[in-house]
Amino acid sequence: MTIHDFTVNTAVPPQYADTSQRFPVAYIAGTSDVHPLMNLLAPRFSESCPPFILTGIDAKDWNTAFSPWPAPKLGKNLGPFSGGAPQFLELLEKEIVPSVEKAYRTIPTPENRSLAGYSLAGLFALYALYNSRLFQRIACISGSLWYPQWTDYVQTHTPAVPVSRLYLSLGDAEKKSHSPVMSSVERCTRLALGSLEPYAPFFETNPGGHFTDVEERIVKGLLFTAAARSKRESGK
Repeated sequence: MTIHDFTVNTAVPPQYADTSQRFPVAYIAGTSDVHPLMNLLAPRFSESCPPFILTGIDAKDWNTAFSPWPAPKLGKNLGPFSGGAPQFLELLEKEIVPSVEKAYRTIPTPENRSLAGYSLAGLFALYALYNSRLFQRIACISGSLWYPQWTDYVQTHTPAVPVSRLYLSLGDAEKKSHSPVMSSVERCTRLALGSLEPYAPFFETNPGGHFTDVEERIVKGLLFTAAARSKRESGK
């Protein structure tokens, strides 16, 4: 379906055939092609990571929808950024999430909602952690944490909700970008991790650059974020 300028698609796990069950939902910004992802996810569902519904939201203009505030152009095909994330987050909260949770058998609580994103959409997922009370599980996958003033932001803000699961990842060659700003991504990610330390983030590096094994990186982030909390994480 289309909501304003956003394409929204949902894929359900095989277990959805059992009409007595309700399911958590993972929302992923930046793609609406969720059925191939569900095909990769479904064989990996287990007792430690129960099945979930997957909803993808893609934007016509990433540089508007997923950027937290305006920033200048960085290259021929990158920017300028107009800072539309607050408006997209409002749409997500007021229209997209309610529409999905009305149409499907979900468990409509923050503990049972994940929000994930890749690249600039990963930055948006982390931005939502500080500005929305809907999502307690966040996956920032190869996130654009080089974004101007982002490290200052995380050092001066706190999450809007208790954090259940927090996942960040990065390719080990992403810092080799020709852009001086984008090449700071590893340093900026590690600075952000330092600020997020009280919320027990899980961080991993993956082989390759920004466009290596994108689907598999997304699947890993979704599975970690949706997994049941350990006794340590739940404080038991």
